[in-house]
Amino acid sequence: MVNYKRFWISTLTGAILGVACIIGVGQRIPGTYAENIVYLMGIWLLRVILGMTIGLAEGITFLKGEKWEKWLNAGIRGILFGLVFSVALLLIDPFFSFATFGAGIAYGPITDLTATWLGKKKEK
Repeated sequence: MVNYKRFWISTLTGAILGVACIIGVGQRIPGTYAENIVYLMGIWLLRVILGMTIGLAEGITFLKGEKWEKWLNAGIRGILFGLVFSVALLLIDPFFSFATFGAGIAYGPITDLTATWLGKKKEK
């Protein structure tokens, strides 16, 4: 079952990190923000979709356990999803920016750890 709280937290985190990505990318590429708006909005949307995907991936576990394993699982999940989305972005990026690639790999675990921390289900 979907944890909607986690989903919305990770989607919002992805959107916020996407704005940070727009600021960073916009300063590195030639031209103004207005001239590159389609490219920058595409990057932002990929970060939002990364957040949505991570929000739905709560059930994916790599290590079984109840204590620190959930944090390690969140980190691993975030790195893997961040890597997948970063590779996709790098392959279509006309600027071939490795900084954007690295940021995506970093944003994945940030998003998953934030969603794991703030998106806890209430105990019944």
